[in-house]
Amino acid sequence: MNIRIIQVIRRAAILLAAGAAVSCTPGVDMPKGTSKGFTSARLIQRDPQSSPITDATERQVHGMVQNSLSRQFSAKGLAYGKGGADLVVAYMVIYQEPGMTATYDDFFGYGRNPEEIAAVAHNRGAVSSGRPDFFRQAGIVVDVVDSRTNKLVYRGFAKGDVIKGASSGTRASRIDAAVAQALAGFFR
Repeated sequence: MNIRIIQVIRRAAILLAAGAAVSCTPGVDMPKGTSKGFTSARLIQRDPQSSPITDATERQVHGMVQNSLSRQFSAKGLAYGKGGADLVVAYMVIYQEPGMTATYDDFFGYGRNPEEIAAVAHNRGAVSSGRPDFFRQAGIVVDVVDSRTNKLVYRGFAKGDVIKGASSGTRASRIDAAVAQALAGFFR
C-alpha cells in the first residue's frame, strides 16, 4: 500500500479520535507573546527518520512557507536559520474540502497537540462552515517556541480559499501573505 495513503488513513483516524476528545475541551491554546527580547529564530528540525516528502506540490508549498518564514523574521530584525537560536519556529498546513480535513505537520514537531488543532479546524472549517457550495481552503498554524524553556510563546493562524491551478508566483504570494497574517501579532 502506498505510504501516502497509509498516512492519510492514519490522519483520518487521529482526526476522528481527536474530534471526540475535543468536544469536551474548551479549545486550543493560543498564546500571544511577542518577539520582544528575542534576537534569533530557526525552523524546527524535522524527524530525520520520517519518510521524504515526495509530492512535488507539497515540497513546493513547504519551500514557499519556509522562505516566507525566513523573510518575515529577517525583516523584523531577528537572525534566522542558525543553530543556537532563541526561538524555534514550527508550522502545520491544513487543507479542507467539505467534510474533509488533511494536515501536513512534517514541520510542526511534538508535544503541542496537532491532533487537537486539526480536530478544531475540521469542526470549524469543514463541518460547521455553513458554506453550501464545494470549496477548497487551506490554512497555516505557526508556533513560536522559546528554545531555552521549550514553552510555546505564540501561536497564530491564517486561512483562505485555494485557487486551483494557481501559478507558482500567485501561490508564493498567497502563502507569504498567510504567513505574515499568522505572525502579525508576534511582531507587534
